[in-house]
Amino acid sequence: MDDIASIRIESERTQADLIGSVASFVDASACLTFLFLPATPATVAGVCILLVVDPTTCIIGYWAMYQRLRDIRPKLAELGFYLLISGTISLIGQNVVGVSANLNLVALDYSTANAFNILLEVIVTFTLPFGLAIYAWLIAISPPLRRWLGFMMGVQVILLLIAFGCFAFPRLSDFVSSQLFAVYAIILSFAKAVWFLSPVARPKVR
Repeated sequence: MDDIASIRIESERTQADLIGSVASFVDASACLTFLFLPATPATVAGVCILLVVDPTTCIIGYWAMYQRLRDIRPKLAELGFYLLISGTISLIGQNVVGVSANLNLVALDYSTANAFNILLEVIVTFTLPFGLAIYAWLIAISPPLRRWLGFMMGVQVILLLIAFGCFAFPRLSDFVSSQLFAVYAIILSFAKAVWFLSPVARPKVR
């Protein structure tokens, strides 16, 4: 028995957790500011939040979550991370096309722009929800990770699937695509900031 290392559970926060918390808080604050900005005409602040601040903080948050989740299921966590990054980059492309069209920055042929937008939308549809679903499931099955966030992310996955399924759920799609969905996303970002600050129980050999 003396040769067996004793194991105790120690709660700790990593540097990635602190970075993820700050990024989530900045994302929530930026999205809250975006809600009060006029939709048209597009403002400089609105464009910066849409194309720079929001996607950057989301990517940082996904990376910080991956740092926690990779200890549970490394390969599945990595798959979820790649799906989320691909979906976020594609979403940036969609927003760039939309902003360019509104501001007439680039003269694109309508059919070309529409085809490119559809392609990006397909990529976003098959990456973001499934990446979030993987993260939500990994969090929900791991008690040390404060499982409540996994259930909150599960609700977001359902809302995203409804929003992207505009042909199957036209009325529901309009509902979740409204400001109510944006408000839920802001609440979730604040929840992520708190979740990152919640210490994780890790086994430590002494």
